[in-house]
Amino acid sequence: MHPLSFFAWFGGTVVGLACLAIVLGVAVDPYRMYGTAAVPGWTALKPRIYNQASIAKTYQLERVGPRTLLLGNSRVEIGLDPASPRWPAEAHPVFNAALAGANLRTSLDMLRDAVAAHPPETVLLGLDFLDFLQVPDSLTAPPAPTGPDERRLLVDRDGKPNPGRPLQVWRDRIVATLTIDAFLDDLATLVDQDPETSETMTPLGFNPLNEYRLFAARQGYNALFAQKNEVYKSQYRHYPAPDFVEPLRFPSFRYLHSIIGLAMAHDARLILFTHPYHADYLDMLHEVILPVMMNSRPSGCRLRAIATPRCVGIGRRGTTSLLSATRCWRPCWAALPALALR
Repeated sequence: MHPLSFFAWFGGTVVGLACLAIVLGVAVDPYRMYGTAAVPGWTALKPRIYNQASIAKTYQLERVGPRTLLLGNSRVEIGLDPASPRWPAEAHPVFNAALAGANLRTSLDMLRDAVAAHPPETVLLGLDFLDFLQVPDSLTAPPAPTGPDERRLLVDRDGKPNPGRPLQVWRDRIVATLTIDAFLDDLATLVDQDPETSETMTPLGFNPLNEYRLFAARQGYNALFAQKNEVYKSQYRHYPAPDFVEPLRFPSFRYLHSIIGLAMAHDARLILFTHPYHADYLDMLHEVILPVMMNSRPSGCRLRAIATPRCVGIGRRGTTSLLSATRCWRPCWAALPALALR
């Protein structure tokens, strides 16, 4: 075979395979990046979507343009279903932008992106006391460099059009179509479509936690709780015990301050709430965290108040109200009942 013919054949084969991979990736859309219409029984569930959770949340958020935005960690992601009938008609569309393991920095980034795409009218942010157990830093410390999760946002930290966005979008397209991982995730998506046990993320960002049905059937809920609490105990024993004398020296307080300012600047009603923890979890906090916190009287005195489920509503004019968990959903949009919506 003539060398030029070989290279032409080889190049044509590579291009053809790449085109097939792109078509497959867009059609299956394992990370919901493209918003391709789902085919029931084939691509409706996305069992590998959490391999690229940030890609999925960001592009879905921008497509939905929610009127109500949910932010926080896994407790919000699996606890508040945007498709629940408990949401009033004026709240829709609702999007769950919470991410497992996310901190307030992630919540701030998702709020920035939502404001740039379509400013939400209401923002719900779930807070955990442990989010604020940090070592204080210097207010003059240089900002952390931007990573891919921040570069794909519509705006930068100053609210201006993000110069890194176009290149990051192309990188995400390659990750979602032209990589071995994407190809394997395409195949896994086509094969794993069990509505009872397949892991997935809904088009509105909700994690129904289907796979835990299988875990519970095998181990029982008691074993799942016990395992999780043991993991928490080993982690929480190493948490610092800050005194909170200078709140803005703690990154989480600064992120929360920025979230509040951003919501108020765009006339959005912001609802901050602490989660109604399971009794076993509260007992574990009492056993592990309280002795550490009581070494510092100011912070120890705050633990009892923060561990109680509460909701703070910050209105569009900056008015603030503090309500107990049993009452906060009526004036703040019936949200706590959604914690039991499943």
